[in-house]
Amino acid sequence: MTHRREENHNTPKHRDDRKPAAHSTRPRHQHHATHTRAPARRAHRITQLPTEVLAHIFVLGAEEDVMFPVIVSHVCRAWRYIALHTPALWRRITLDSSLTMWSQRIHRAKACSLDIQLAPLIAMSHLAYYNYVQLCMHVVLPYIHRWRSLTVRFVGYAPFLWNAALSGCCGHSSAIEAPALRELTLVYPENDDTKEYLLFNGYAPRLRRATIQGIRLAWSPSLFQNLTYLDYTHHGFTRGAQAASEVLYMLQVSAGLEELRLAFPWRGDTASRYALSASFSRTVHLPRLRKLALHVDGPDIPPALTYTLPHLSFPVLRSLYLVSPPAPRHAQHMDTSFPHLRTVLKALPRLPALSLLHVAHGWLEERFLASLLTLLPYPGAPHLTLTLEGPHVSHAFLCYALRGAGRKLRALALVRCERLTAEGVVDVLNRLSGTHLQTATHVFPAISALYIRDCAGLDWRSLQWLATVGIILKVWEGGHEVDLRYAKAKRTRFP
Repeated sequence: MTHRREENHNTPKHRDDRKPAAHSTRPRHQHHATHTRAPARRAHRITQLPTEVLAHIFVLGAEEDVMFPVIVSHVCRAWRYIALHTPALWRRITLDSSLTMWSQRIHRAKACSLDIQLAPLIAMSHLAYYNYVQLCMHVVLPYIHRWRSLTVRFVGYAPFLWNAALSGCCGHSSAIEAPALRELTLVYPENDDTKEYLLFNGYAPRLRRATIQGIRLAWSPSLFQNLTYLDYTHHGFTRGAQAASEVLYMLQVSAGLEELRLAFPWRGDTASRYALSASFSRTVHLPRLRKLALHVDGPDIPPALTYTLPHLSFPVLRSLYLVSPPAPRHAQHMDTSFPHLRTVLKALPRLPALSLLHVAHGWLEERFLASLLTLLPYPGAPHLTLTLEGPHVSHAFLCYALRGAGRKLRALALVRCERLTAEGVVDVLNRLSGTHLQTATHVFPAISALYIRDCAGLDWRSLQWLATVGIILKVWEGGHEVDLRYAKAKRTRFP
């Protein structure tokens, strides 16, 4: 009995004495480290945006990059869900060789209206180009009732491209009507097909903007009467008075225009045919037109333009742009102004509300500009902003052209006038003001603002003192406005 108790007393207590090896060998600080968790990653603030806001941001991005919807749908699961459930994100269809992808995007757009664009290709044979255009349009023609915009631009030449692109949009059927169409762009400068096209069965009541070049269209009132913007380059299949008659009829149909850009292609008409003898029985009134741009691509004013202008009325026109492309580099120091600018002065209608005049390149002729400024009305206070663009603007040009316009000018803008200097600009301002601005006190300058854009030979830093006499100076270089607060003024004494 005694021996058994001693034996039990000497038996080791495994429950108290036995310890795992890990507890005996691992340091205490490592033991606590095994039980601490890594800090939770903080969510990015963009994930806190409401779904509607994030979807709207995606839609705005898709307007800049056609592949943006694909990019955002591959970022994360949440963004993919938002992208797939935002039909407006997939509405932009730019047709190219990936027709399967575009068909899928049309399906994802659901019932949303579509922006259709045909991407131009050039490295193809004529037959292959024709078939490619026809195949692309075949994908989107079943959804013509959902088109919000249609843009077709062709680069290079191939025969009958308009027939390949628009044959499915022509006819007399309600199936090809475009009730949702708001914008139409058809551009093919090399077109030689004289066929006239009647689009969408003459029905597109929401159409507001149109850019037309190189195509002959039937200008149906039910299709084009609600236009507010028109960029029209005549097809060139007719000339002179006949072309002017066509354009006048178009403008009579689209009398609600607010902005118009008009151009006639140059066909080498002789100068002897510039008489304004063509008679039209109607005057086209454009009571809402506020901006007009007359674009000339050739070496002279096309006769069709001088036939058209006398029969137009612009009672509220605010801005007139006389535009032409710049001369080649080797001819920039030569006189490349249009020879028959005088005919435009005879043909131009009254402009009682004009407040902005932009004259560029081939339109820059000092006698023409001086006469044009004289014809403009004077309402009793300076009101006109004059913009001159081109290397032909010089000190002598400004002195002659602006000699009688001092009271009418409110601001003067100089764009790419490489031959102008700061001394010449100051002398012109002195002549307009009738005094020496640098020394006069209590002076009232003729103009209130001077704008300078990319004039390489003009040191605008030496003109910063103009602010002391009440002339606002603004400068742009390389497409960006210069902050004059941080520009170092250059002290220069002018004679």
